[in-house]
Amino acid sequence: MDAPEGQRRANSRKAAYRDSEGRKWRYKGKRARVLDMLVATPGGITQWDCLPWHTRLGASIHAMREDGLAISTELEGEYRHARYRLATKLFGDNAPGEHRAGCFENNQNNQVGGEHGG
Repeated sequence: MDAPEGQRRANSRKAAYRDSEGRKWRYKGKRARVLDMLVATPGGITQWDCLPWHTRLGASIHAMREDGLAISTELEGEYRHARYRLATKLFGDNAPGEHRAGCFENNQNNQVGGEHGG
């Protein structure tokens, strides 16, 4: 069934990771994309890595920090753009067959949510 006019479908993008102590972080939507990018890019990510939805990067980083993930911020360049690096070592914890789209795929839906627990 198609979404009603003027509304977008829910994003099926999901990410689940765990740390060495067994704590889990699960997200969907843009936060899942950001977490996937942080895990896959040890050199860090900037707003330029997530166009066209770069304006949500800071909010996603803030929410993940609130959930307990250690993410560093470094300012660089003449315009002092932020580069975010994941300091918590995470391991993949995705269920078999779970939808995993490419990190740089155009995401136009802002369905986000996260949980973590031990």
